[in-house]
Amino acid sequence: MLLEDVGDAVEISVRDDGPGIPDGRLAQAEAEGRLGVARSMRGRVLDLGGTIDCETGPDRGTEWVVRVPRKEER
Repeated sequence: MLLEDVGDAVEISVRDDGPGIPDGRLAQAEAEGRLGVARSMRGRVLDLGGTIDCETGPDRGTEWVVRVPRKEER
């Protein structure tokens, strides 16, 4: 896990070296009504105006990168 200040945003990276997520698995889970990633993770990040990306593949692990803009101080 890495938390980084990138100026106009904060970036969080979470990486593992597990088996990876099979192609289409996240979309399949969402279609089956299992919305953990779709709503819990993506939904919350999007509500904050951020982005979330997943890099994964068979036998290469998974890395999630969450980028959330800094809130303007008033």
